[in-house]
Amino acid sequence: MQRLSFKQKLWLPLIVSMMALLIVSLWAAVLLRGTRIDERKNDLINVGHVGLAIVQEYAALAKSGALSEEQARKEALARLRDVRYGEDGYFLVIDSTPRMIMHPMKPASEGKELASVADADGRHHYVAFARAAQSPEGGFVDYVFPRPHTTEAVPKLGYVVRYAPWDWIIATGAYVDDIDNAFVHSLYLACGLLIVLACALAALVAAVNRSIVRTIGGDPRVAARIADGIAGGDLAIAIDARNAHAQSLLRAIGHMREALTAMIARIKHASDNVAQTSDEIASGNADLSARTTEQATSLQQTAASMTQITEQVRQASDHARAANDLAKRAVTITDRGGAAAAAAVTTMRDISSESQKMVEIISVIEGIAFQTNILALNAAVEAARAGEEGRGFAVVAGEVRSLAQRSAAAAKEIRGLIQRAVSRVGEGAGLVEQTGATIDEARGAIAQVMRIVEEIASAAAEQTTGIEAVNASVSEMDDMTRQNATLVQRAAAAVEALEHEARQLQTAIAVFHIG
Repeated sequence: MQRLSFKQKLWLPLIVSMMALLIVSLWAAVLLRGTRIDERKNDLINVGHVGLAIVQEYAALAKSGALSEEQARKEALARLRDVRYGEDGYFLVIDSTPRMIMHPMKPASEGKELASVADADGRHHYVAFARAAQSPEGGFVDYVFPRPHTTEAVPKLGYVVRYAPWDWIIATGAYVDDIDNAFVHSLYLACGLLIVLACALAALVAAVNRSIVRTIGGDPRVAARIADGIAGGDLAIAIDARNAHAQSLLRAIGHMREALTAMIARIKHASDNVAQTSDEIASGNADLSARTTEQATSLQQTAASMTQITEQVRQASDHARAANDLAKRAVTITDRGGAAAAAAVTTMRDISSESQKMVEIISVIEGIAFQTNILALNAAVEAARAGEEGRGFAVVAGEVRSLAQRSAAAAKEIRGLIQRAVSRVGEGAGLVEQTGATIDEARGAIAQVMRIVEEIASAAAEQTTGIEAVNASVSEMDDMTRQNATLVQRAAAAVEALEHEARQLQTAIAVFHIG
């Protein structure tokens, strides 16, 4: 089959079908001839048994005594002689010798020996009759014999049956040349119909073959080779479709190859662009990831620094509140010092009017000086705790302490110089008045310091709140930066996967050869 061309393969089913039809027709004709022969044999058997029944009828009459055996034989032969059926059917009677007993068509042959008689083909058919009659069911014999009133011998089928008591062989026959003629006629008719059918089918197959070849556009092996080449990735394979129909398979394959070539070229170009773009994106993502990581680290450091600053500002705010409390206490102390100074002035005025009370006044002054010294010491300590903010307060406290010491010294001098106290009471009163003024000034300065410390505490609290907000924002930025870094890493992984797919696409596209 592989050596046959496409057209030969298309014609092969027709040839095989015609041969099959021829074989079937011949076989049908043979079967029909066999059927007709069988029908003819059945007719001969029926006719032969009719003859046998006639002989048996007269034999029964002879046995019953109605007729003598000789008379019964004569009447039986006479009756068989007169029997005709069909166009040329008759009976003849022979014995086992064989010897002719009765022949209605050739009476001259009666009584003659038939062993040497042969038909036109040289067959001793009477001997065959005697041999076939030995069977209880009778038998058939083929021979040739001319029809009545003709000299041409034609095939004939004889049937014989034997009546053993009389040794009579009743023979009859039928010509079968009509069956053979019908067989030949049916062969001629079948061959004629087969030829006509073959011509019609050949014309149809030729038209179908032309249509198939036109549809394909050439030999299918060429189309298969081209399709295999395209399937193998060779899009530059040559397709000679100049003589093919516009709607043929080869033209369609050519259009498909052109479309595939253009599509593969576009895909190849796009895959190259995707690979290049993915490389650039991968490089950019790598840089962005590195910068995002650095930014995240910087934001972590900034967040840590902001936390430290927030803690320091909170501590400063706490210190400012503590300083404000100390300033309030200093104001209270200064108020008490002012009241004491006012009392000292009143006392000095009373000393001026009542010198006899000098000792008591000096004691009061010593007490006031002692308390003022203590207050000055406390103020100096608190000012030292306040640091730079309490420097002015320390100066004031030092002055107050100095004044307290001088007041104590003055009291001591007054105590030691009681005799001169009276003369210098006025001077002491002036000094006490100056001390009251100084205390008033110290009180005003302390109040101003308290206001400044309150403003510092308020500003520190606002700074703490703002820094805490900034710290929260920095923490959020740190979280967002971490998330961005994670997203950048995912994007880098996705771009890497895209780059891998692009490389695979390039590898797959590289299989195609587009010329």
